[in-house]
Amino acid sequence: MNSSSRSIGHAANTLTLTRRTVVAGAAATLLGACSPDTPSRATEGRVAVPGGSVAWRRYGDGPRTPLLMIHGGPGFPSDYMEGFGALGDERPVFIWDQLGCGRSDRPADVSLWTLERFVAELDAVREALASGSVHVLGHSWGSTLLMEWLVTMRPANVASVIFAGPCLSVPRYNADARELVATLSPESQAAIAEAERSGDYQSAAFQAAYNGEFMGRYVSRTPNWATLDVIQRVGAGMNPAIYGLMWGPSDLECTGTLKEFDRTPELASLTLPVLFHAGEFDETRPETAREHAALAPNAEFVMIPNSGHLTMIDAPDAANRAIREFLARVETA
Repeated sequence: MNSSSRSIGHAANTLTLTRRTVVAGAAATLLGACSPDTPSRATEGRVAVPGGSVAWRRYGDGPRTPLLMIHGGPGFPSDYMEGFGALGDERPVFIWDQLGCGRSDRPADVSLWTLERFVAELDAVREALASGSVHVLGHSWGSTLLMEWLVTMRPANVASVIFAGPCLSVPRYNADARELVATLSPESQAAIAEAERSGDYQSAAFQAAYNGEFMGRYVSRTPNWATLDVIQRVGAGMNPAIYGLMWGPSDLECTGTLKEFDRTPELASLTLPVLFHAGEFDETRPETAREHAALAPNAEFVMIPNSGHLTMIDAPDAANRAIREFLARVETA
């Protein structure tokens, strides 16, 4: 994403082949919940960001420090993360659709699709929704964005960060993806190699190899996960132009503008509490997440059993429990 998430984004694609800001609309409205794993109702609104405005949702209003969540992509909306909204029984949980996708504005200006502008967007959203002490979780591409924000903006009052299904080094992700492809059947490996040679990622052979075998092993272990309502909504709200420009034509190798991204050398400078959170069979390999956790002075690692990249879909109770326990340790330390 891992985009992404990059993976969510690719799957959804195939299904449908100034820092001071204001919250637009003082009176928030209520939405019906979209998942049994989230609170029954969510508050929504909009925030002005560089390039347009974005749509946010808040789950819960518990008394503890707010949690701001950054979804994967780039170019795919946040619907798949709604299972994390169950954490709203303890604290406000904010999720938003990044500019260009989902319920947010979809400007046609391609110059907006840069890591730097997305960092400015994150800063604006945080300022508007949770300007005081806050925990921040980034999933997949969201972890890429979160790490860049921490390094370049040096935000104050961040109580902790969670890198879920993290992608903090795109070259490492590319290398890991090669290793995972090598575990597939000979037929799938051949189909992927042919797609990469020819540039035809819509062939039936590639779709079977990637959306069938690869994603079933490393993205979601839930049977028929791609038919879930939240994933269907991700497909409906996707923006392939952003994904293609920043990541590339295939989830299995980044060839876009993010291809050189690597902030692992800066992990040593993160002195705040950090949780690395990955599925047992995550495409952003748990071995890599564990190695990256060892580079940060106050970091820990948790692996979610029986889960792929989409821990919030494969094992929502375990994924949420790991986050709850980490945040409780941070807040009582």
